[in-house]
Amino acid sequence: MPIQPVLVRPRQVRSAQRFASRVKCPTVGQCFDIEVTRDADGWMIQIPEIGRTTRAHRRATVELAARECIAMWTGIPIGYVAINVDSEIG
Repeated sequence: MPIQPVLVRPRQVRSAQRFASRVKCPTVGQCFDIEVTRDADGWMIQIPEIGRTTRAHRRATVELAARECIAMWTGIPIGYVAINVDSEIG
């Protein structure tokens, strides 16, 4: 029985920089951008990277409330959560 030739293309080596994608899941040491809005009862905190919202009664507790929310929903220890206030309205 004759053997048929098979066309095998060599695999292309892909550059890591060319195909590097943004981290889709939160990781330890990642800095989260938050949006803070003044509300009638306090401050509304939106965390777009995880799709969550939380509240704080005082401006001084906004970052702590955001860190607690991120730690609870991602499983990252609260000490490793970094916050950047992207926009503040109010």
